[in-house]
Amino acid sequence: MPPARIVLWVASVAGLALLARSVLLDPVPMSVALSAFLGYAALCTTGVLVPQLQMFGDVEWRAEPGAKAVALTFDDGPNPKTTRKVLQILGRGGHKATFFVVGKKALAHADVVREIHAAGHEIGVHGHLHDRLYSLKPPKAVAEDIARAQSAVEQACGLRPTLFRPPVGYLSSRTAAGARRAGVRIVAWSARGLDGIGPTDAEQVFSRIEKRLVDGAIVLMHDAAERDDFEPASVEILPRLLGELGDRELRTVTVSELLDGTTRA
Repeated sequence: MPPARIVLWVASVAGLALLARSVLLDPVPMSVALSAFLGYAALCTTGVLVPQLQMFGDVEWRAEPGAKAVALTFDDGPNPKTTRKVLQILGRGGHKATFFVVGKKALAHADVVREIHAAGHEIGVHGHLHDRLYSLKPPKAVAEDIARAQSAVEQACGLRPTLFRPPVGYLSSRTAAGARRAGVRIVAWSARGLDGIGPTDAEQVFSRIEKRLVDGAIVLMHDAAERDDFEPASVEILPRLLGELGDRELRTVTVSELLDGTTRA
């Protein structure tokens, strides 16, 4: 069990013990109760914001080194212009990646989904509507949303994805429970460019990723903007990033290939 999940369990038991004491014996001082509440809230919030801690559920966010490979992943597509630019750049060197698509966009641009699949890339889902308050949804709503996104991809190219990256990247206990109901594998990242929230300096995006570009890394980038209102910096830096991977003798593979050890040297 991940250490953060153990800490959560211990904190939960401690909170219940404190409550039982207040009910059965003498109430604890208000300052103690408030401190305990705020501490617990901070702990849970950290677990939501940092999915790599795996506080609420199992998360894939990197692989053990040894395969000399990394998994490039792209969120928030498909977009007819920017996704096709990414596909063209990847295709020049025969690189493979994993695209976490938004279900609503997959319905609107089914032809782009088919192009991603035909090029040999992997497809996962990133929610159907990309709700920014996704982590507050109840498990049933999460499972239904994931199923809608899966159906959109299946309708486009005949493939039903089994990989899921939560919108915005937050993972609450509700989101984790919904993903379990849907039977999907939650994927986070070990390197992130932070280019999905608005126009971002390409040099800064490259620097953030380059620092964590190691064997077994899962790299989070964007092939489209959430609202399709700008071109993510990942598109601009991608050729340079692929060159850096070559210099480091690291291959590009899909997330499933990286995690399941099916890569070939």
